[in-house]
Amino acid sequence: MTLSSYGRHLAAAAFLSTVIATPASASPFDELTKSGDDALATYQSVYIAPVQVDLPTDTRRSVRDINSPRPVTERDQALRAERLQRDLTRAFGKNFELAEAPGEDVLTVETTLTGLRSSRPTIADQSAEVLLDFNSVYAGGADYTVRLSEASNVLVEIEERDRSNLNDGRPRVGVWQDADRSSRRFSTRLAKYVRNN
Repeated sequence: MTLSSYGRHLAAAAFLSTVIATPASASPFDELTKSGDDALATYQSVYIAPVQVDLPTDTRRSVRDINSPRPVTERDQALRAERLQRDLTRAFGKNFELAEAPGEDVLTVETTLTGLRSSRPTIADQSAEVLLDFNSVYAGGADYTVRLSEASNVLVEIEERDRSNLNDGRPRVGVWQDADRSSRRFSTRLAKYVRNN
């Protein structure tokens, strides 16, 4: 064996060990629980249930802790839920038939917004007497729980905590810019996960 062919064999062995060491079913989400071996990709029809909102009720914010939950008005909650509903519908509509109701052979997607973080201070921040400068910017985002089911049979449960990074070079102009971007990104990943599994 020549030195160059020996090198190729070593490179091939290193590549193969990397492929074997990487689980094919690694979860793209923070937490994922499957209750069976049902293949999600076999569903052709998907029902997107109305998005629910379940945010922390204790939003008393410590001035020193910028990561503690901040208040979110009911209007902002409703608008973020509508946005997520629209993003989910668009993402799943690319590869699935959208059903108008749950049923047999229909995959139901139930999503709940469990956290919302703005990219800039909101009116609710000021009304809660939190000492914030309206020019402040934060790493915003959103938290989600998802239940994928058919009829009453829960197939998959997902939890995701999606945060932006202030080092990403994006200017924070809109109050809910990171949360809205998270909504699009999460919806796309969720639809892709269902399509490929």
